[in-house]
Amino acid sequence: MQFQERELTPGASPRHLYGAEIRRQRKLVNMSLVALADILGYSRVHVSRFETAERAIPPELPPKLDIAFGTNGTFVAMYELIKNEVFPDFARRFMELESKATRMRKYMSATVPGLLQTPGYALALLREFQPGAKKEKIQEDLNARLSRQGILVRDEPPHLLVVLDEAVLRRPVGGPAVMAEQLEHLLAVEESSNVLLQIVPFGLGSHALMGGSLTLLTQGDGTQVAYLEGSHTGQLLEDVTTVAGYDLAYDRVRAKALTQEASSATIHAALKEYE
Repeated sequence: MQFQERELTPGASPRHLYGAEIRRQRKLVNMSLVALADILGYSRVHVSRFETAERAIPPELPPKLDIAFGTNGTFVAMYELIKNEVFPDFARRFMELESKATRMRKYMSATVPGLLQTPGYALALLREFQPGAKKEKIQEDLNARLSRQGILVRDEPPHLLVVLDEAVLRRPVGGPAVMAEQLEHLLAVEESSNVLLQIVPFGLGSHALMGGSLTLLTQGDGTQVAYLEGSHTGQLLEDVTTVAGYDLAYDRVRAKALTQEASSATIHAALKEYE
C-alpha cells in the first residue's frame, strides 16, 4: 500500500511551520521521504513526524537539514524559534531572558540546575516527574533540557553563580553511579572561569530561601528579573521592588554559604560516598 503524506498545518505553531518548511524544501529538490531519511540517519516514519510536528526537532537535526537541502543555515536559524516549544508556557519567557542574560545567580534546594545536569541525572528526574510518559516524550524533553546548556559554551557565556543546598548532593537521584557522574561534572564545571559553585551546609539551619529554588537573571542593560521554580510550576517576577527583595535574600544566603574551596571539598566528600 502506498504511503500517503498527511496534510500540514503550518499556521498552528512555529513547530508546525518548521515541519512544513522541511517538506517544502524536500519537494523543491524532488526528494522522497526515504531518500531524506537516509541522508539524515532517521527512519521514514521519524522524518514524516518531523514534517507533521508530531515529534520535536532534536538539536542535532537542523544542521543536517541545511546540508541536505543546501539552505545555508536556514534551518539552524529557524530552530531558535522552536527549541523551547517543548517547555510549558510559563517557562518560555524565562528561557528567552535566560538566553540573553549576562549574569545568572541560582539557588537550588533539591536538584542540580538544568544548565549543569548530566544526561543521566536529567533523565532520572524527567522519569520521576512524568510517570507513564512515553519514551519518545521523555527523550524530547531530555534533548530540550540539554540543548539549553549551550548558553554556557557560547563565545561570551554569562557569569553563573550557583548556591546549592547540601541536600542536592545527598539525595541519590538516579542511583549512586548517576550521582557520582553528576558530582564529577560539577567539580569539572567549577574550574571554568565563568562558573562559581557554593554549598549551603545542613549545619547552617534555616535561611531566607529554604524550600524553594530561585534564579536571578541580569540582562546587558542592567535590568534584572527573578524566577521562582517548583517541580511543576514557575513564576517570573519583573517588578523592580519584588526582584530587589529576592536579590537581598539571595545575597544573605550566599554570605552564609561555604567558600568555594570548602564547597569543592564538600562535593568531593559526597562523591566518595557514591563511589
